[in-house]
Amino acid sequence: MAGWSAIAGMHDFVVPDEAAAQASAEELAAYGFPRVLARPHPDGGWLVMALDEGPYPVDTVGRRQIEAVSREAAVIARAHGGRPSGGGRFDVSRIAEHRAWTAPIKVIGTKARPPVPEVTVVPAPPLGPLALTPDFSAPGTVELTGLDDVPWADLEHAHGSADDIPDLLRELAGGTQEWDGVLDELFGDDLLHQGDCYEATAPALPFLTELIVADVVPARQRRDLYLWLMVAGGRRNDNLVGFAELARDEGETLQPGAWTEEVFRTVGDQVPVLLDRWDAEPQGIRFVLAVLAAQHPGHGVRAADRIAALAAELDGTQQGAYLRLALDVLPGEVGDAVGGWAAERGVVPVVIVGVQPGG
Repeated sequence: MAGWSAIAGMHDFVVPDEAAAQASAEELAAYGFPRVLARPHPDGGWLVMALDEGPYPVDTVGRRQIEAVSREAAVIARAHGGRPSGGGRFDVSRIAEHRAWTAPIKVIGTKARPPVPEVTVVPAPPLGPLALTPDFSAPGTVELTGLDDVPWADLEHAHGSADDIPDLLRELAGGTQEWDGVLDELFGDDLLHQGDCYEATAPALPFLTELIVADVVPARQRRDLYLWLMVAGGRRNDNLVGFAELARDEGETLQPGAWTEEVFRTVGDQVPVLLDRWDAEPQGIRFVLAVLAAQHPGHGVRAADRIAALAAELDGTQQGAYLRLALDVLPGEVGDAVGGWAAERGVVPVVIVGVQPGG
């Protein structure tokens, strides 16, 4: 947007048929769009295009305003069986060329622009340091009970047979000096390669819990294990969000990715055992554990008091804000008790963790 004087745009939607196109175009024009066109879509249905002349300022406020207007327009389109289908953003100097577009359906509105929401940009709080002390671990090895009972050779990961997984887990259990490399091979390369889950992913996860509860893994490395559990458990929802638009475009039923449901359930099974360690773990691990619990609403509700206390402890930091957002999206009374914290601040309830495995 460098060199732009102000932002304008097009908001595009696909509706089922000509009647829906006509009705949605008229409603979008009545809402405030000065020009709305519709034509048959090459993949079926009708494409409805609402011209938004703005102007919106070329800054964060302007971008958020036009996106908020787009979301309101999508509500209108959905009422006629439609869905968002992109659009575009351009400098106001190009409005004339978009006014020249024509289509079988053309509705000219009587208003100059749709209602513009008020947007307040609040600076993000700073990341706070999260302590990994005191650390109660003592050097030792872990047996990994039941590791040989899993038929690893019959399971697969990203590169074929999972028969190498036991050796990698044993390296971690033996206090390897190559911790980061082994953990990256185990998850980054094999079990969660490029964010996908595999047949062998879920069976490996309980052994991370066994490593954690043995109290022989140092705090920084325990945090890595918690983080990989959190990443694995989040793959189902990330996958659903990432492929939602594709599923709509293809007219398919939205389904989680392969093995992600099993992985999600397996991680959820670990959470109660890990929450029992809350008081013993240092702050830097309790933060990740809080996010891990919030990924699984049933456990998150039961841990809400502890998460709220940690959020208060980290008040004024990004991590504290993330935990309040996590509380706000928990179901039932927990979310209500936070008092619409996210809504009051105009932010979207998404939990982000400012650390990565091995970091």
